Amino acid sequence: MRPVLTGILFAAFFLAEPISAQSTNNFGSPYSRFGVGERLGLTSSMTDAMGGAGTAMRSSLYANLANPAQWADLSFVGFSAAAQVRGIETTDAADATSRASGGGVRGIQFSIPLSSRKVGMTLAFRPYSRVDYRAIEEGEIEPDEGDTPVAFRHNFEGNGGLHQFTAGLGVRLSPAISVGASAEMFFGTIEYLQRTEFPENDEYLETRTARSTRLSGITGTVGAIVSKSNVFGEGDAIHVGASVTLPAKLSGNFVQTLGVSLDRDTVATSLDGSVTLPLSARFGMAYTGSEHWSFAADVLYEPWGSFESDFAFGGFDPVSGINSLKDRLRAGGGFQVIPGGRQRTAGYFARTAYRFGAYAERSFYAPFDTNLNTFAVTAGVSLPTVVPAARFDLGLEVGTRGSTDGMLVRDVFIRGTATINFGERWFVRRRIG
Repeated sequence: MRPVLTGILFAAFFLAEPISAQSTNNFGSPYSRFGVGERLGLTSSMTDAMGGAGTAMRSSLYANLANPAQWADLSFVGFSAAAQVRGIETTDAADATSRASGGGVRGIQFSIPLSSRKVGMTLAFRPYSRVDYRAIEEGEIEPDEGDTPVAFRHNFEGNGGLHQFTAGLGVRLSPAISVGASAEMFFGTIEYLQRTEFPENDEYLETRTARSTRLSGITGTVGAIVSKSNVFGEGDAIHVGASVTLPAKLSGNFVQTLGVSLDRDTVATSLDGSVTLPLSARFGMAYTGSEHWSFAADVLYEPWGSFESDFAFGGFDPVSGINSLKDRLRAGGGFQVIPGGRQRTAGYFARTAYRFGAYAERSFYAPFDTNLNTFAVTAGVSLPTVVPAARFDLGLEVGTRGSTDGMLVRDVFIRGTATINFGERWFVRRRIG
């Protein structure tokens, strides 16, 4: 059990200092202001490097979070912890550019094969969305005739997001069919802050408006995978998978504070209500030509146009009727190559897995009634270790979001991930004699 227990201790140490693991300039895309924030999704370190195509991808080592039916394939007690660093460059129509970076823990998984390759259980913690933007607007207050103009600066900041805890089972009904189900718990806080400063005039006090929305709730996910072996040749297989996460109704509390200066609040209001996250539907196909290579493709759909909330978020206000959210659509695919296959006597680089992929996404926010598209390429390697069922995965994602047309901005981003995957066989009955 030593590799798995070592991994658990490593993650506990990593999570014990979440602030120190983050950059001091931990801001991201201004588009994270919309809705409940920029959508994030960890499936597994294997499928993320393949364009996020994991709904039908099967593995005995990786607990793929895209589809709980895949957990029926588990044969090792597994633990994985993923960390991420990211950088982003944002450019507007005037060619003004800003840069930011950040990082931290991306997700933790723990999986147990209750019956090897028949019944598997997985527990996972990962972010669902992230709000982390900062913007500055400067201008002047037009004075009365004869007075000097007063310069002001609006500072807009947002932080927080939602987290997701998953627990569920995958069951193999037959050699060709697996099903699974999981419970999903969402929780988190989203905060917006607007500060108005008068840097050149001491007669005006700094003012601020802070809005904080705390949310929590549960929902469920169901999934299935159907496989057919020896389709085009001996040893190959085609897999078709689908999963659906049901809409989640989250209860929440909204607090708005108006203040003058940073050390004194003058007005505070509180409101209880609810937010309904839309369903998330995935469909995917995978083909494994042999133990040396595999290919997968996925489509994801989330109807954010039907988003409901008693609270206001970026791009959504139930009072005024503003709603710039629309349905999210994502398509991705990729492939994996292991030159040496499962041969333990092959060289180190022959046992290394090489992964490549790409995806395109229409985001669920449409500022100024314009589709916001993301295009990215992914790559990664899975490095073998001295422990047969333990691997160290490195992933890279490079892409662009939006454009500099009109009032929009263009994001160019790069993300790097490092994931430690441990696997061991537990509950094995020893034979004597």
